Amino acid sequence: MLPKRALDDDEAAHTGNMASSAAPPRGRKRFAYDLRNASESAAQGVEVCGARLSAISPGEEEGSFDCVITLPGGTPQLAISILVSDTSEYPTDHTFFCSTQQVLQPEIASILETVHEDGSLTIQNLLLRLSERIAKAMTMLHRQAASDSEAEGSDEDDAYNMSDYDVDGIELFGMGVGGQTLDRTVLQRDFNEIVAHGYNPGFIQSGSDDFFISISIPVQSLAETISARALVAWDRRLLERPQHLTLLISRVHGVYPLVKSDGMLTHTAIARGAMPHFRIGLTSRYKPTEDDATETLRRFGLQERYGLANDDQASEVVQEDTFYDDEDLAPNEPAPQSEESDSPESRATPDFRPFSLSSSLESLLDGHFMQLLRLRIDYGLGWAGAEFLRWETEVSQKRTEEILAWKLEEIKAVDEADAILSESYNLPVDCLSERNAQDAINLPLAAFSYLLRRLTLCPRYCLVCHQQLKDELDALKPYVCSSPLCTYQYYNLNRGPSLEYEICSNTAVVDLLVSLAYIAAAEGSLDAPLPVGMGLRAKGAAFGTGQYDDPNKLYDFDSLDLPKMRSVIRALIDMLPPIVEMKRYLEQPLKSGRVRPRLKDMSSSIPADAWLVLRWIVASCTAYLEELQSDEEKVKNMDPAWRQFRFSVGAPDAEAKFRKAIQTAKKENQRAQQFPSLYAWHGSPARNWHSIIRHGLWFKTMANGRAYGHGVYFAKDGSVSTGGYAAAATSCWRNSAVKANACVALAEIVNLPSKFVSTSPYFVVSQTEWIVCRYLMVRSSSASVPATTTLPIPALPPMGRDLAASDGVQDELIVQDDIPYVPLDPTHPLTLSQAMIRIPEPSYALEKLLAALHDDFVPVEFDRADVLVLAGKKPDNSSLDAGAGPERRDDIADDWEHDPEWVKQATEHLMPPPVESSPSASSALQRELRSMLKEQKSARSLRELGWYMPEELIGDNLYQWIIELHSFDDSIPIARDMKTNQINSLVFEIRFPPTFPHSPPFFRILKPRFLPFIQGGGGHVTGGGSMCMDLLTADGWLPSYSISSVLLQIKLAISNLDPRPARLSQDWSRPYGMHEAIEGYRRAANHHGWKIPQELDKLTR
Repeated sequence: MLPKRALDDDEAAHTGNMASSAAPPRGRKRFAYDLRNASESAAQGVEVCGARLSAISPGEEEGSFDCVITLPGGTPQLAISILVSDTSEYPTDHTFFCSTQQVLQPEIASILETVHEDGSLTIQNLLLRLSERIAKAMTMLHRQAASDSEAEGSDEDDAYNMSDYDVDGIELFGMGVGGQTLDRTVLQRDFNEIVAHGYNPGFIQSGSDDFFISISIPVQSLAETISARALVAWDRRLLERPQHLTLLISRVHGVYPLVKSDGMLTHTAIARGAMPHFRIGLTSRYKPTEDDATETLRRFGLQERYGLANDDQASEVVQEDTFYDDEDLAPNEPAPQSEESDSPESRATPDFRPFSLSSSLESLLDGHFMQLLRLRIDYGLGWAGAEFLRWETEVSQKRTEEILAWKLEEIKAVDEADAILSESYNLPVDCLSERNAQDAINLPLAAFSYLLRRLTLCPRYCLVCHQQLKDELDALKPYVCSSPLCTYQYYNLNRGPSLEYEICSNTAVVDLLVSLAYIAAAEGSLDAPLPVGMGLRAKGAAFGTGQYDDPNKLYDFDSLDLPKMRSVIRALIDMLPPIVEMKRYLEQPLKSGRVRPRLKDMSSSIPADAWLVLRWIVASCTAYLEELQSDEEKVKNMDPAWRQFRFSVGAPDAEAKFRKAIQTAKKENQRAQQFPSLYAWHGSPARNWHSIIRHGLWFKTMANGRAYGHGVYFAKDGSVSTGGYAAAATSCWRNSAVKANACVALAEIVNLPSKFVSTSPYFVVSQTEWIVCRYLMVRSSSASVPATTTLPIPALPPMGRDLAASDGVQDELIVQDDIPYVPLDPTHPLTLSQAMIRIPEPSYALEKLLAALHDDFVPVEFDRADVLVLAGKKPDNSSLDAGAGPERRDDIADDWEHDPEWVKQATEHLMPPPVESSPSASSALQRELRSMLKEQKSARSLRELGWYMPEELIGDNLYQWIIELHSFDDSIPIARDMKTNQINSLVFEIRFPPTFPHSPPFFRILKPRFLPFIQGGGGHVTGGGSMCMDLLTADGWLPSYSISSVLLQIKLAISNLDPRPARLSQDWSRPYGMHEAIEGYRRAANHHGWKIPQELDKLTR
């Protein structure tokens, strides 16, 4: 048995008990401390599942130790050497590696080889988990050897039997190792609390003794709390289609709850080696499938060397980059398909897709969440205060009590300042703020609330070290702090947004960013931030003529002076191929199981430093740029020689601060009530725009226009800005397609000119929060620019006249061709060479996008597993207490009874069954039929089951089933209608295609007839009696669905009172026909944009 002291230390390691007076918080001292305790524990005797830790001792190398495991049954001892990747990062950001000199069975060797996949564990947790896995593997090997010479054993032999071993640890841990230890009462309570907060919980069974837990929110709901402008800037995939932001919790090892009320792991969790592992991604449904959840734990893939002939193509198994693998292996947008793409070997896109911030947020939760949770509970802090305490403890290597005594007032001030953030940020409800000390902790809800909080505030924090940024300027997109270590990890370990994704989806913007960086470097304007801390090295020849001692000598980039840095950056950019060629390379067809091609493998002639500089150029741009393609989004009356980009810069709450300033202006100025804002131009030489795009129009660094005061300068007529101020570049990146030559910005300004520094001849604005950039106009040096058609512009009203008094001109100016336009103040007209400029409402495109998301969104329908959890019921196969026999159905009073005569009437005009079949579908249907009948026979009551399959109607054809749904809640209208008309059940026909289970079956009601939706009905039933549900379409169907779980979903949908309850039609006795059912299904699918199965028509033959 483990000594109590060792157990307490392990709990502290798992839950961030930095208040311990004995255990150092982290680093080499903590490693030595835990190793010493583990060695003492082994000397006293530690046994797990019959495997005994006989000896633990320090190894020859720093950060290594040796252990001996004695296995049961006379098996020789196993001597293992264990090495930690970095003792300075122990116990939160390290990896263990195991090795041995012994020749082992493949099953045991595999356990040692994959230890590094378990992530950051304490020494004690590692040894417990390792001993358990080895003991289980040896048990299975012994059984397999025995089964080779014996007849097949009983079903009980398939399960792991703890009685095979004398396990000393059972009393200490309160459990046996193996099987689930799941308190469904606690899970039900937590799931219902999650639903009450507006989130969607999910339970995902994994094998027989493990599971995942998920929690999600629809992205359109996310856009109600976080600016849509910010979400699009962070990653356009967030709003590209209806989907869910999902947090997946794994490695719970069949244990729930995981933590006690004090935030420490339960004894059961420690015994199992459970430690929550967090993955964050986008899913089509409210939770991922078991396969997709399991896929998130995979760490290896097959990498091909692209660009070779197919016959010579080389492949190798590689470990996937922890912070990059998912975007490599799971394409976020469909790549061009090869001829083999339709083959069974082609890989389908997983339904758990990471986005640009996934890796950073996962690192935060995996490395710090459990410790932050414990700090909040122990010391009554908010999230900000707990973070401050956590970072200070890590940096200083001092005990928590010392930091609290030293910086208590600072911690309080941090929490108070955090409360002020709610004025400009819509932060999620803090589920821990009102809890009492004895209250249980809803771990999934607390983790998801913290995730949403940090996602909302992500530009305020470093993407690598996760500490708050101290820069004076706020950014729209998240970035890293000034620490060289963070910079190195961000760029070299790919901890930021996907460069490959930006190249493929925003090609023109990447080209523009590279061009502007090249111009700034070539013309001597490139300044901080520079790519320092990235490990760049450059040959002397890159410095320029006469600027080096040795042209072939390698110099450390960080040690160079600024002019030489600029020369090196320019030389490296010149080595890059055109962006369009990069896109073509990245979008090569992807074969099954292959890792996506990476830029660094594109050409051996391109140095790695060139790719790093490209990544720096793109990732350091904390503004959002998007080229405008549609006429409804473009500024009207612009010279077609200028390419138009949507341009947003500033913190995510900049828009909220700007709107607040607008509201204040309306109260102060009557003119601002009618025209809340002005638009004006800002021009600057092309060499300055690399910096402006990153910093915004920050007047402290402006070079032009000091004659009229300090502030940001704007011109009312664009020709002023596009002329002298927007000086053209004297250089151009040779591989650019955009060929940027000059740039001007079009900004929106609060309409309070009386408070400007100056209004003539220019607007000079010192209040930067009154300025929001909307557009960036880029002129190309290429002569061939396609002309664009713009709307005719009406003449300006007389100067000083209100548009409202201009003979109806105002309406014509504001709305035309369904495009809303900004009402511009005629006192300060916006022109370009005296022609009036018209600006589409900036929020129009985003509002249109969000409206489409809302229209396409399908309300969440919990699957059977989650319905049972929320209802507090156990799954059918475990709903009975051990040792107790099922209650006889005959003994249950008032149970539902099947009425054969009613079903006979309903099926009187039934069509013949489908004629097409296939061996695979027949096999699947046989399994489903056996499962359904077994579930029906073993059900405690038919009323509780809710459905019934009449056995007398099971014919020779497997492709047509008759099912009854019954026992609806007495309080809902459909149940009252059925009772009034003495209707025993809803009789369904199910028709299966020959491609089942890969294609969905077709469900339709035979009798009774429902009130159509257009006449006030509901319940997701179409006017033809088919079901209006996403999961029964080609888009929503999954092969893993069982028919019983689908029936439960249909029953829930019919019972749903939103938007209107289901009701019976007055002619309820008239049966539905097949033709009207098919047509109703088609109408519903077309209305929602669902994909109709190709086999639908074949089902009626």
